[in-house]
Amino acid sequence: MKVFDLDSAREALVLIKPLVEAINIKRQELHALIDAMEEERDPLERMYMDTQIREIEQEIQKYFKRIEALGGVIKGIDPILVDFLGFYENRYIWYCWKEDEDTIMYWHEMDEGFAGRKPVSLLSREWV
Repeated sequence: MKVFDLDSAREALVLIKPLVEAINIKRQELHALIDAMEEERDPLERMYMDTQIREIEQEIQKYFKRIEALGGVIKGIDPILVDFLGFYENRYIWYCWKEDEDTIMYWHEMDEGFAGRKPVSLLSREWV
């Protein structure tokens, strides 16, 4: 697994954000299709819609795999949370990003989750 400093995590995030946007567009399509399918009575049309749903789900999974290939670790999908492995004061940490944030502004210990996030400003600049 790739180990990031704050700058390299933020550079990877620049590539990841468009993937997250694409996931959210596909999710909207998926929800609309699921809603339409619930109202559809024609069995053949429902079968076709079911195929479309599976295709969209596969596309979403491909986007998530691309995020992971860039070094991001998916920690949540609604909202999308992406962590980046970092190393600080002789221990591993997570740089943490939530999909509605402009950049990486938080970090947390390996054994902490989202609730344990702390501002990156608490990290000494020489280590980030």
